[in-house]
Amino acid sequence: MSATKSGLGYIDLFLLHSPYGGKEARLESWRAVEDAIEAGEVKTGGVSNYGVKHLKELMASKPRILPAVNQIEVHPFNTRTEIASFCQENDIVVEAYAPLVRALRMKHPTIVSLADKYSCTPAQLLVRWSLQHGYVPLPKSVTKERIVANAQIGGFEIGKDDMSKMDGLDEYLVTDWDPVDAD
Repeated sequence: MSATKSGLGYIDLFLLHSPYGGKEARLESWRAVEDAIEAGEVKTGGVSNYGVKHLKELMASKPRILPAVNQIEVHPFNTRTEIASFCQENDIVVEAYAPLVRALRMKHPTIVSLADKYSCTPAQLLVRWSLQHGYVPLPKSVTKERIVANAQIGGFEIGKDDMSKMDGLDEYLVTDWDPVDAD
């Protein structure tokens, strides 16, 4: 759907949803995003679920515009350190989807213990972890109270040792799908 047909005038952020389809399809799709940006239909372009090899492939193609965002599943139980580091080194914002681990680890002893220590909810702790890593977390909830609570994370900072403890929880837990290594 074009920005004109949608009645929006322009789209703030357009993401290519996955790296599926092969190299040529990825590069052709990115050229279409660049065209939309240059036409003023899209303000910012990005990718989603791209692994390091996909990002390197795109950068090697000498694009007119680099992706501003890579939206990936990232949380303490799937830290995606290699992808996140590559993005940050190349000024690509990491947008963290499923930062709450789809509630699968809210009762994990380390999460519960640290939430108690910082007088916050487990969800607030997980959102705070994302922010302290420099990510843009996208917490999801259908409950108004939880949505409000998830945003109230300005009153504390997780200490360095506790951040390391949370980083150490990585078990490569994928809560949805994992196309970051797609050909």
